[in-house]
Amino acid sequence: MASKLKKTLILFIILQPFLDIFWLYQPPISNFLGMSPATIIRILFIAVIGVMFLIADSSKKLNLFFGAYIALLLVYFVFHQWNAGQFNSLVPGNFAYSTFGELFYIVRMVMPLFMIIVVYRTEFSDSTLETIVSWLSGLTAGSIVVSNVLGISLGSYLHQWGKGNIFEQYSRQHITGSIFSWFTASGRGNYYGLASKGFFNHANTVSAMLLMLTPLVLYFLCTHFNVKNVILASLQALAGLELGTKAAAYGTIAIFGLFVVLYLYFVFIAKEFRFRVASIVSLLAIMLVMVGLFHFSPNGNRQVSEEQTADIAANLDKDSQKDQENVYHHLKVLTKRGNDKKTAKYIEKHAAELALNPEFATKSYPVHNDLKFWQGILKWPVWERMNYRSLQNAIWKRVASINGNSKDKVLGFGYTRLSNMGLIERDFVSQYYAMGIVGLILLVLPYVGILIWAALMILMHFRRRFTMRNVALGVSCGLTLGLSLYAGYVMDYLTATLLLAFFMGQLLRGAMGKDEKTYGASNTLAGGPFYSIKH
Repeated sequence: MASKLKKTLILFIILQPFLDIFWLYQPPISNFLGMSPATIIRILFIAVIGVMFLIADSSKKLNLFFGAYIALLLVYFVFHQWNAGQFNSLVPGNFAYSTFGELFYIVRMVMPLFMIIVVYRTEFSDSTLETIVSWLSGLTAGSIVVSNVLGISLGSYLHQWGKGNIFEQYSRQHITGSIFSWFTASGRGNYYGLASKGFFNHANTVSAMLLMLTPLVLYFLCTHFNVKNVILASLQALAGLELGTKAAAYGTIAIFGLFVVLYLYFVFIAKEFRFRVASIVSLLAIMLVMVGLFHFSPNGNRQVSEEQTADIAANLDKDSQKDQENVYHHLKVLTKRGNDKKTAKYIEKHAAELALNPEFATKSYPVHNDLKFWQGILKWPVWERMNYRSLQNAIWKRVASINGNSKDKVLGFGYTRLSNMGLIERDFVSQYYAMGIVGLILLVLPYVGILIWAALMILMHFRRRFTMRNVALGVSCGLTLGLSLYAGYVMDYLTATLLLAFFMGQLLRGAMGKDEKTYGASNTLAGGPFYSIKH
């Protein structure tokens, strides 16, 4: 059973890039079963893995741990549900809170945490881990690069929804030029048209996947040099530039620089392996090519694109100055008359001209429900009104202040409400509002706690456990958590968290010394033996 469990884990992890395909999360596919088929497949896999794990590694202490954790979650959910039921806002329906949606969210958040335990108690040799990383890198970075070269990739920031089925809408969402367009006049300043994410769902989630995989790809490039690993490292580098997010571009370059230093340390100081000229040359060459390409990449063009947009906006203002003046003048007249209904309707109709996000002003938090708030926003400078993250945070602070429930800080007022209004693009903060401090501790902070504990265990046993494998896994997990706090769209998305759980389980295993010349049975967190399957 242990052997079958390991094979099932490997298959499940390698499937993750396929389960993040954009169209699986869009209508009509997502509407057919009421949720994405990718989520259903993951739940079924986790259920099978759970049964296999309990058969292969039954332990009284572990079962007690599971029972205690589930009991805590149930008690928390009862109080969370009770607190969410007291929510008040100015918006009718209170943002459509759903008990089922809330419970389903908790189940989704628990799945990766369970995976950490399963993976922690399963040994994966370097050879097996390299196979898994190679598949993930090829499917993720490889598909981004190939689809970009062919000009068929979805744009990272193109979300121009319109009428028609998903194939008809594709014409408005794919990139306008490939990597070859970077060096042409048409590509200059064309940030939004060139940033490409392959066929994946969210650019920020893909950033997390790339930053998670790059340290491990470079680890194998350093320790097992071959053509395949050079190609994979090159694909990681190109995909990091093509994606167009700051995190992926700057992060990938920084990781290459870090691994140049780590390679030299583990060769000449730690003496973990012998020096190989080809490894260090490959690292430096790919990094230098990345630095050279950065200026032409979507991120290098980002500032130019934004400056061009500002110039166009300024010119449009001059050409249509009279129209703009009329909008503001008419709004001023309506405000003075005190006709709140007409004023709100006018702001919603002319949201774009007033530098407001129409989606926020008409759907997420409609102006007619809280005119006073939006009149305050209109006093902001134009550039600040166009900063969607700042506006989003302002809306949430407003909603929280109107609700005025101090227990929200402890129990949260609901993920489904947060989702219906628009997620805050900063993990941990997002979960704090949605699930409260208790939910944050039970569902998200375990990742941080495991990372800190692993770091402490490695430092306390520095000579034996400060290995390049453990460092690569630590950098992989640390960067992913850092990105989640910086940009969001990581901790709520199973593609990222399941991969993070897999690598974090292996990091914890290495940090606890589980693979230090083990023979036969090895001790586990539960105190019992677990017979690891060696490659």
